[in-house]
Amino acid sequence: MELSLSIESFPLSAETAGDMLRLLDGLETDYRTVTGAAVWRSDDARGFAVLAYTDKGELKGFATAIDIVNMHHYEWSAVVAPDLRRLGIGKALAEGIHHGLEQRGAEGALAACIEEDGTDEFLDSLGYVSEFKEMQLRAKPRPDFSLPAGVIVAPAEGEDGADEAAHVLAAAFDDDILPVLAHNIADSARLVWLMKAEERTVASATTFTEDDCLWITALGTHPEARGNGYGEAFLHWSRKLAADLGLSGVMLDVETDNDAIRLYERAGFLPVETVAYWRRQ
Repeated sequence: MELSLSIESFPLSAETAGDMLRLLDGLETDYRTVTGAAVWRSDDARGFAVLAYTDKGELKGFATAIDIVNMHHYEWSAVVAPDLRRLGIGKALAEGIHHGLEQRGAEGALAACIEEDGTDEFLDSLGYVSEFKEMQLRAKPRPDFSLPAGVIVAPAEGEDGADEAAHVLAAAFDDDILPVLAHNIADSARLVWLMKAEERTVASATTFTEDDCLWITALGTHPEARGNGYGEAFLHWSRKLAADLGLSGVMLDVETDNDAIRLYERAGFLPVETVAYWRRQ
């Protein structure tokens, strides 16, 4: 069997995306999220795919690299048909990714993978070292929730809203979060929210919809407002929002060593899978 590799930039053609989805559909593990399936055909997404086709036009493997927040920092992941995983296709795909990243002037990149047998050995052979791990958690919609008296959640509108979100998030994290916030504000598919208690902004978060789920990102509570249950209230409110929108659930990512996991579990979020991130030495 002869294989040829090619690179296609986002947005991918309908034919290419269809071939990739058919390959994923035949696998036991769901790789759609880690390979960014929701944005393959998006005009707003910055990324590319490396494709391994047979001489008969059958896709046997692919890798995707995505600049998540348009800061020239990519996350990439590769998938190979199970019967061909020992033929070196994964290594060839990784080399294609490295070439594509160099062409695009990437300032950083992480390999993202679902933890499975053989994954560590594969990335180690490519000269990667483990950086951190994130757990994906999911909660069911909750149509019966109401915010506590005096607490509201509303979109961050205009410059004043953006400034309020920046003030809260910089205090909750640090200034490194501000480019992420700027990306979230600029992306029309994302909505930045402010939580206010007695007219004082106490928390902020961003939501977007992907694969019939509401995703939460950049959730932060101002340090002076912590300990009052605002973060947990926002999580429950997001479950109510998902119910109102007719979505199947709410998703979020959190690093596995983050104490906030207990907060998410109290709010009804349960682990789905763990994604490991690796950095090339």
